[in-house]
Amino acid sequence: MQNKPCRVIAVSDEKQIIISADPSEGAILLFEVPGEASLELKIPAIAFAKLEGLLAKASATQAKLNRPQ
Repeated sequence: MQNKPCRVIAVSDEKQIIISADPSEGAILLFEVPGEASLELKIPAIAFAKLEGLLAKASATQAKLNRPQ
């Protein structure tokens, strides 16, 4: 993996997720960030599908770790 520059942005809240009815268009994720600006991520369909998979795995892992004993 290349050492590409990375931007770290503190997100204070999720505002909206817009998923296109056309599967080839992907999704737009809108976030609130500190200050007056907002953050808008335009994610292609294949990247959004990968993100959904990663979030599902993370959720399952977290559920296992937080299981009542």
